Amino acid sequence: MIRKGTSYRPFHADPTEDRPDVSGKRGASDRPTFGSIVWYAMLRLVITIAAALLLYDRVDYSEWWWITIAGIYGFVVFPAQVQYNNFRQSSRQIIEETLCSSCRFFNPDGLHCTKLDEHVSERYLPCEGEGWEPQSFGEE
Repeated sequence: MIRKGTSYRPFHADPTEDRPDVSGKRGASDRPTFGSIVWYAMLRLVITIAAALLLYDRVDYSEWWWITIAGIYGFVVFPAQVQYNNFRQSSRQIIEETLCSSCRFFNPDGLHCTKLDEHVSERYLPCEGEGWEPQSFGEE
C-alpha cells in the first residue's frame, strides 16, 4: 500500500493561502524594513544626545566630547550597521529570486514596490504579477 504524507496540489485554489496571517497589514512580515532601522537609529540618537546633555555639567569638557562620540558610535551607529547587514543578508533571497526583483518599480534597498507603495516579501507580491514591468536595459 502506498501512502501519501501530505497532499500535493500544484495549483492552489486560494491565492492568499501562502500569505502570512497578519490582520490589517498587507504584506507585513517579521523582517525589519529599512525605514524601521533608520527610525530606531534616530530614536537612539535622541536618547544619546539627551544623556550627553545631562552629563555636560558633571564631566570635564574634553572628556565629555569623547564620551559623547563613543556613545553615538556604540549606541547609534554600530547597532544600525549590524541591523542593516542583517537586513541585507535576510533580504538577499527576495532580491535574487522573486518576480519583483526584475520589475522596474522594485526598490531593492527597501524591498519596496514604488508603484503600489508596499513592501515585498517571499510570500507576498503586491501586484501579484499583474503590474510587473521589466527593467529596461538602460537603467541600472
